[in-house]
Amino acid sequence: MKVRFWGVRGSIPTPGHDSADVGGNTSCVQVLTGHAEPLILDAGTGIRLLGNALMADAAASQGLAGHVLLSHTHWDHIQGFPFFAPAFSPKNEFYVYGAGKAEERLEDVLKGQMNYQYFPVALDQMGANIHFVELQEETFTIFGDVEISTRAFHHPGGVYGFRIVHQGQILVYATDMEYTEQNLDPKLIEFARNADLLIYDAQYTPEELKVKTGWGHSTHTTAAYLAQQAGVKQLALYHHDPSHTDAQLYQMEAEAQAIFAASTLAVEGLTLDLDRP
Repeated sequence: MKVRFWGVRGSIPTPGHDSADVGGNTSCVQVLTGHAEPLILDAGTGIRLLGNALMADAAASQGLAGHVLLSHTHWDHIQGFPFFAPAFSPKNEFYVYGAGKAEERLEDVLKGQMNYQYFPVALDQMGANIHFVELQEETFTIFGDVEISTRAFHHPGGVYGFRIVHQGQILVYATDMEYTEQNLDPKLIEFARNADLLIYDAQYTPEELKVKTGWGHSTHTTAAYLAQQAGVKQLALYHHDPSHTDAQLYQMEAEAQAIFAASTLAVEGLTLDLDRP
């Protein structure tokens, strides 16, 4: 199993010279399991680039059957979906997974950001056969051999973490969660236990979190302590704050490595192989 990062920022896209190295697109990760069908984590602006790459692949001409897992539906995790080119082809079929809520269906949330006031094309006009699957805390299988477990964690409005198991390898995607070294959730530690790769929210520094408590994010040092306590093999620091320059982010990476040596900064375009920590 491999992962490729197509968007690594949080909150809002961040173009510019100071973010050109790490990248400015919002949350989107591709999981590569050897299957032709795509498995995608979140649909921030990075999914536009991923969609273009998928459409350029010769296999796409035969049609794609893919899965998109949404950790939650804050803008930085769905705002790329209207620009996801494969969703406009009638040859393609996608399953889009996200939290089911009593007050609003997942489908209606995605339709809402494509209302005529905001966007010229309605979701119903996209063309692909799109199925919406509302998640609970559960475990299910896709592609016949990829097992996905979902658990709810602490974030305003709620968030799901994903634990993906394929041929004995474990990937844990845990973004947009607010914890500190002092209040790490035992449920989260167990969820991440023995992962080959943990992708975790590292939006703030500890100093920033003192001001932004309640905003729903963790720090790079908390990420490192979590990785340490859960016994993971490698950690990817993810969901970078839009105010953080490349230089600041590489400094945060070094500080995390001082706690957990196998820490690396999630950078747009980076591919990590779970076989090679």
